[in-house]
Order: sequence, then structure tokens, then C-alpha cells
Amino acid sequence: MKKIFALLLCLLMAVAVLGCSPKAADEVPATDVAATEAETAEAPAEEPAAPAVYEGDNWSSAYYTEDMKGTTLNLYGVTDNVRPILDAFEADTGIRVEHLTMKNGEILQRLANESESGVAIADLWFTGGADTFIDAAQNGLLIPYKSPSGDVLDDKMKDPEGYWHGTSLTLVNWVVNKELIEERGLTMPTTWDDLLQEGLKGEVSMSNPASSGTAYNVVSAILETKGQEEGWKYLDQLIGQVPYFTARGSDPANNVVAGEAIVGINASNGDRELEINNPHIALVYPADGTGWWPQPVAIVKGTQHEDAAKVFIDWVLSKRGMKVVADERYAAVARTDIESPEGIVDISTLNMFVTDFQANAKNREGILEEWAKHVENK
Repeated sequence: MKKIFALLLCLLMAVAVLGCSPKAADEVPATDVAATEAETAEAPAEEPAAPAVYEGDNWSSAYYTEDMKGTTLNLYGVTDNVRPILDAFEADTGIRVEHLTMKNGEILQRLANESESGVAIADLWFTGGADTFIDAAQNGLLIPYKSPSGDVLDDKMKDPEGYWHGTSLTLVNWVVNKELIEERGLTMPTTWDDLLQEGLKGEVSMSNPASSGTAYNVVSAILETKGQEEGWKYLDQLIGQVPYFTARGSDPANNVVAGEAIVGINASNGDRELEINNPHIALVYPADGTGWWPQPVAIVKGTQHEDAAKVFIDWVLSKRGMKVVADERYAAVARTDIESPEGIVDISTLNMFVTDFQANAKNREGILEEWAKHVENK
């Protein structure tokens, strides 16, 4: 009996051991495991989804999302009349833009101070002289962004690395008092050499290039087109025609309107309002070369809202945004595929100086030092 009981006990133990083993149906053969691992290793990584491009009314942006509504951007600029443009942007996107108006140099200094402190207040810089934007880019104060909306702009209207893009244009012209020209029996000036006629000695009003972007543009453009030697010879003669150099770029036009000068070197958006409102005034764009510069827009380095700032760049450079700029600033603009407001000069009819803004910005200090010497020796 003991042998039979022992045999039965062994059989029961064997069954128990088998009952605790996994069922054959749950087992995964070694060959299947290897195949599964191989398939996993060979599976290509999924491509990241491309950003959805928002398509609005004649504008688009790969960065715009609905949750940006209610975001506030801070903007520095040189004029208050950008407010209607910023309001139109908010209406289209729900993104609010607050702006602070300062002079070019003040903006540049403020951006430098904010960069040094590590706390950027501004997200955007809109309007000002191209030379100061170039200076800011060279000093690491701006973020490059090549907006697809800016692809249609001529190369001279934008930075090659995307640090800034031109929007509206500032055009150099002469404000001429027609009554005094006729009264003195002088020739209506149409070329830069005409400003040197004897009857205009002491009658040409010009601002100081050290404080006025208009005057610096004139000086640098003449040096660039005539060359250093001939350029300074011409500028020496022009300096002799100017009784004193005003502090602000708007002063020469005011002097001519008031009859205190016959010709004033001026800058405008390309409009004719000054001569419309003053019948004794004529606006002349010199036939042998008109100075000009774009009013740029750029993203400030250190912004906490970079994507929203890119949306603004995309919008303002689009057909929709640039048409708002043209209408609200009543100005010629960098895009040539939109209709300019009535009364704005057609820039295709102007002989615009070929201008190297990069070189002008780089050489600014040296040019102004040389200018001061020539003024002292006049």
C-alpha cells in the first residue's frame, strides 16, 4: 500500500506542476519575438506634423493659433500714426499691440539697455531708419525671421538674413517756394547741381545729418553715387549754400513755407499734401537721384511672444497688411502688387539712388566726423 500511495502522490505532484505552467496558447515562440523586435527596429520614425497655415483675407501665417487671441505685444516706433494699423491687426487676429513712441536713437539705446539687463520689454520694432535697424541687428538686438510674406519684396527692401523688412517708404524731396523762385528770377531746381546756383546762396535749408535721418541719407547717398573725392567736393559747395543746419528733419520744409528759405531738403511718405495745402509750394524729386529708405519692422531679441510676433510680421508684409499701411500712413510702400492711395507718387517714375544701407550704417560715425570737419572749414 505504501508503494501504491507513494506512486499516487508522485502522479498528483506532477499534475500540480503542469497545472502551474503557462498554457501553450499563451506561449510566444522565440522566432516570433525576434521578428517583432526586428519590425519595431525597422519602423521609420513618424515625421513631425507641419504647422497648419492660417489663411485669412489676403494674409496667412504658419504661426497663428486661436489661443493667441488676448495676447498683448509691446512695440517701439518713431510715430504715433501706426495706431490704426495695429488696431486692424487686432481686428484680424485678436492679438493686441501696445506701442511706445520714441526717436530712433532712443529706441536703439533702450533695446541695448534691455538686452544688457536680460529683461526685454518690447516684442516688436516698427518704423524708423533702416540704418538703426542694421545697427541693432549687428549688435544682437533683433531676431532674424524670413517671413514668406516678404518673399515678394525686392532685395533692396529687406535684410538678406531676415533681421528686418521694409514696409512704407520715406522719400527725399525738395520743398521749393515758387513765389520766391519767380521773384528772384531763379531756375526751378531739378538736379542736385541746381542747388548750387548763385541765387540760392544762403537760401537752402538743410538739417544736421548727425540728428536727422533725412540729412544723413542725403550725405551718404551723394558720397555713394559720386564717390568719396567728388562727393565731398559737391558737399563742400552745398554746405556753402546753407546758412545753418537745423536740428530736425521737418524744419527745412517749415522754413520754406514761412518764406525763410527758398529750397528745403525734406522727406515725406510720397504724398503731395504740403503743396496742396500751400499753393506757393512745389515738391520736387531730383531727376538725377532721389534719396529714400524703408520704414522697417523687426522682432526684438528676448521677446516672450516670438510666435505672435512672427504673426505680426507675416500680417504686415502681406497684401492685406501692406494695403492697411499704405492707406493709414498715406504712403508709398515696399510691395508693388497693391494699389497705392490716390495722390501718392509712383516710385517707378522716380530715379531712386542705389543705396547700400549696410555700408551707410557701418560708416556712419566716420562720415559724420568728416562732415563736421567740412562744416567747420566752410
